[in-house]
Amino acid sequence: MFGFLNILKPPGPGSYDIIRHVKRCVGRKVKIGHAGTLDPLAEGVLVVCIGQATRLVDMVQSWPKQYATLARLGATSTTDDDEGQINETAVTVPPSADYIEQVVQRFVGVIEQVPPAYSAVKVAGQRAYKMARAGQMPDLAPKKVTIHSLEIVEYEYPRLRLRISCGSGTYIRSLVRDIGAELGVGGYCEKIVREAVGPFNADRAIGPDQINTDNIEQFVIDPIEALPSEVRITVTDEQVRELAHGRTIDWPGKFDNSEKLLGAIDTRGNLIGLLRPDPASGKLRPEKVFIQV
Repeated sequence: MFGFLNILKPPGPGSYDIIRHVKRCVGRKVKIGHAGTLDPLAEGVLVVCIGQATRLVDMVQSWPKQYATLARLGATSTTDDDEGQINETAVTVPPSADYIEQVVQRFVGVIEQVPPAYSAVKVAGQRAYKMARAGQMPDLAPKKVTIHSLEIVEYEYPRLRLRISCGSGTYIRSLVRDIGAELGVGGYCEKIVREAVGPFNADRAIGPDQINTDNIEQFVIDPIEALPSEVRITVTDEQVRELAHGRTIDWPGKFDNSEKLLGAIDTRGNLIGLLRPDPASGKLRPEKVFIQV
């Protein structure tokens, strides 16, 4: 089995609860993983990688992600969501819609954010959330993330609905917390929905209870879906054999961006491997190969 499952994770279970369920369906011998954790509070698209698709995690994670979130202003939370200790903020005059729009747009672009204390980030070999639960507040370093766009969907104080397009590694809880702090009133997440990871969207997702040992194969998505169309190239049967033995192949096409990996597709439409362009030699070097000859 080689491909992806587009799972619609409900709020409550963690990402690894879903992984364990899928593992029971595919069997112990099949390797599986996921392309981006969702907190138990969060719901929405969880891309599960099956078999050799686990080697395509980076490709999936490079796609923009889209979230919808409901923020509660006028309070903070120890967990940056509604499961922590809530501390109300004294707010005399709620921020206006115009001011919120100004503040929100300050967070578009490459920004630095500190992950939530209750997160899976490791600090000195320990998970931050385990340290926080033990009463030790972890010292988390800020990290750079990319916010492609931020849209205010609805605002009626104290609730603010946002739609966010962002890059990998973004914590929506941190984003809402920081927006609330910038507004001077505090804020935390009441709801987080991941609506899409690149081409994997919620409209086409399946619930974890829909899959079982007998039917799981019918829901597996072709691994080619992980690759943007502009990086897909077709290779001949002879080139497939060369790649399977780890050899480079000639490529007469243009190398518009030598930093991008190219996806080699055979004449029958199967993903053969990921290739690294070398403009100097005019060759393509196999970086990951998914077949053996």
